[in-house]
Amino acid sequence: MQNRTWQPPEFLQLNGEFVTLKPLIPERDVDTLYAASHGSPEKEAVWNYLFYGPFDSSSTMKDWVEKNLVSKSDPLTWTVFENSTNIQVGIVALLAIAPNHGRAEIGHVWFTPAVHKSKVNTESQFLLLQHLFDHHSYRRVEWKCDSLNHASRTTATRMGFVYEGRFRQHMFVRGRNRDTDWFAMTDKEWLRCKRNFEKWLYSHENISLMELNNS
Repeated sequence: MQNRTWQPPEFLQLNGEFVTLKPLIPERDVDTLYAASHGSPEKEAVWNYLFYGPFDSSSTMKDWVEKNLVSKSDPLTWTVFENSTNIQVGIVALLAIAPNHGRAEIGHVWFTPAVHKSKVNTESQFLLLQHLFDHHSYRRVEWKCDSLNHASRTTATRMGFVYEGRFRQHMFVRGRNRDTDWFAMTDKEWLRCKRNFEKWLYSHENISLMELNNS
């Protein structure tokens, strides 16, 4: 195969039926995101398996976001707006972007409890996958998570990512060992997964995305 280089993903607004992904702007987004992810154990559970948060204040969160999640070519971080309310309900990002290999990872994913297990959550991932595979012809998209994070592991499998293994004693996070589970989707698998996403998101049939991808 002749050597080639893929372009870095464009960092632009991505529009869906249920969500709009807008490049994260701390001045616009952080106050709402902070309120949605702080103040109760249920809200603050979104930070359990991330390397950061919860934060002492909105200003502390804003400072961290400005330093680590914006004004960078990697990660590229979007705020998720729920279309029905036009309210910020989470963030998603592309990171570990490797244009010379046509590869990127979806990460920094969290959503407010109100939209967990919803089409808001699922369509956000679908838009990123579509952006990479359809618009930039990437070959591989990765999903990595703490092996104890059952919700993230289930989400990856449900969307059609393939489990590739466990990196034992991969990290030491929040005072404990973290084993990391690796999942990936390749361009060869994308067309089938894309059809299943579209059927589950937009056909209004009473079906399971997990069952579609396991059939």
